Amino acid sequence: MNLKERFMNECETREEDLKYLIVAIQLPTGAVEIITNTEHIGSKAEYYKNAYDENFCLKANSSIKIINYMLV
Repeated sequence: MNLKERFMNECETREEDLKYLIVAIQLPTGAVEIITNTEHIGSKAEYYKNAYDENFCLKANSSIKIINYMLV
């Protein structure tokens, strides 16, 4: 199971009890940006599902990639 599949599975399984959705996104420069979401986690997970490909690269710019995540 790749990172995106694992992410989607965990989001669906834990949807009711999630308080934080944290993602690490690697930018084209190589820098890593950490994004923390505390509200509307379901819709944010849906955004990641639709906007990123199976390798978790942004469809609009494949040099932007989700490299890790944490669900709390």
